Amino acid sequence: MATMKLYYEQPDTREFDARVVSITSDQDGYSGIILDRTLFYPDGGGQPCDSGTLAGIPVSAVLEAGDDVVHRIMATGDSLQLAGIVPGATIRSLVDVERRRDHSEQHTAQHLLSSVLLRLKGAGTLSFHLGERYSSIDLDVVPMERSEVDAIEDEVLRIIRDDYRVLTHLCPPEDPATFPLRKEPSVETGVLRVVEIDGLEYSACCGTHVCSTGSLGLFRITRVEKYKIGCRVYFLAGNRAFADYRRLAALARDAAAATGTPEDDIVSVLVASKDRIKTIERSLDEARDAAAAAESQVLDAVAPAGVVVFSESQSIDAASRLARALARLGRISVVSCPADLKAVACSPAPSEPGSEPVDTVFGLLAKEHGGKGGGGKAFFQAAFPDAASLEVFLESSRVVAAQRLASRLP
Repeated sequence: MATMKLYYEQPDTREFDARVVSITSDQDGYSGIILDRTLFYPDGGGQPCDSGTLAGIPVSAVLEAGDDVVHRIMATGDSLQLAGIVPGATIRSLVDVERRRDHSEQHTAQHLLSSVLLRLKGAGTLSFHLGERYSSIDLDVVPMERSEVDAIEDEVLRIIRDDYRVLTHLCPPEDPATFPLRKEPSVETGVLRVVEIDGLEYSACCGTHVCSTGSLGLFRITRVEKYKIGCRVYFLAGNRAFADYRRLAALARDAAAATGTPEDDIVSVLVASKDRIKTIERSLDEARDAAAAAESQVLDAVAPAGVVVFSESQSIDAASRLARALARLGRISVVSCPADLKAVACSPAPSEPGSEPVDTVFGLLAKEHGGKGGGGKAFFQAAFPDAASLEVFLESSRVVAAQRLASRLP
């Protein structure tokens, strides 16, 4: 006997009694419960299943198995007996109707959005995803401009305000021409369920929906992005859209408080701050380069000509700047940063006299001692797993440098 599906006719009912028809168990500790009737919507049609409890035990998943609906719960053996879940027993179950309503709102909004996109832009919906945080549809057109998105959103909101009825029709699958369906149905047997938005939209759909577009209240397209050969449109509807509005309003208030400016001026204040930060960063870069140049001149003056210069910096950025400054003075150098467990090696540009490929010497030494990195003939950087590995690399580099003059490095 097929499970009697009550979720279409009683979408707002929270509790129901049903008889246990059969029970199956698996090795993972889950049991599959089939009832003679159910309010739990199973996974399908792009819509997640309902959640709730069976005799007080949380429902992990709800699946269709032919004409039956299987309720998966984490319980077997004695746990089932204790809860009174045995074949033939009547148990009371509880459905999370808030979750159900949210899913119904998003699903109805998807029908409405897809219909408007097809009518105004000729955009066909390829797929629908209803997630925990957002919903999305994939379209067969390239991403739209923001002005076009706003126009689509305005039309959806108009239909919501006008409160069109959402109707359900049942017809044999061999007779889909009875309705002007937006998309050809994939069902070949059984009864075809057609959801209509009062003359505007007709779709074959097995999901749950609200009774009228006015029930959605709010709708918002959050973003549009390129996806494969078309685009993906993200949206929110109903209470989910209102919750997001509250979240954004709170962010605006917090940003206004943090910047000490009215909410309407937040963007201009942030742009001005960003410009100031860029100016400060440029000045800081110039100061760091000047400090590296000054330090390189001191090292160049005290180190004998033709030898590799070794030094140490407090950050890998400072090490890189110093090594490049020494290269501009015609020096080959190895500069380490113990705090970051990194080291760089640098030489003058390959076209300059006395330049040598540092990666073939210091790069190979770094690899020998556990260093990982990369670079080229004029610059090489490596990171080491620990301080000991870095120190061994530096000692080996000093030995090689002492054995050969910088101008004779292979």
